[in-house]
Amino acid sequence: MSPASVGRCVPSSSSANRPPAARELAAYGGRRLLRGKRVLDLGTGDGRLALGAAELGAREVVGIDPDPAALRDARAKVRTAGLTNVLFRLGSAQELPVAAEKFDLAILSWVL
Repeated sequence: MSPASVGRCVPSSSSANRPPAARELAAYGGRRLLRGKRVLDLGTGDGRLALGAAELGAREVVGIDPDPAALRDARAKVRTAGLTNVLFRLGSAQELPVAAEKFDLAILSWVL
């Protein structure tokens, strides 16, 4: 698949325009939904929802995004937060880099 077919990358700083992850995730069940789950975050960008899911009790979160710069920001945020249950992979929703892995839940926000 060519890079043009995976969509347009929005600057990772765009998460400043979005609601806090905890508030957005609360609308879908928050801690009750996420606790102990293995979560896939599609279009993770700077990791806003991935970090939020980890902080709300997800067992593991894997964030996928086609933008290497956004993933660098996301990894830096994970290091700063001291989280060990979040990892990020370069890829697109059209061709997920997760092979035959299983997840309990997939989340996405502002991804078209």
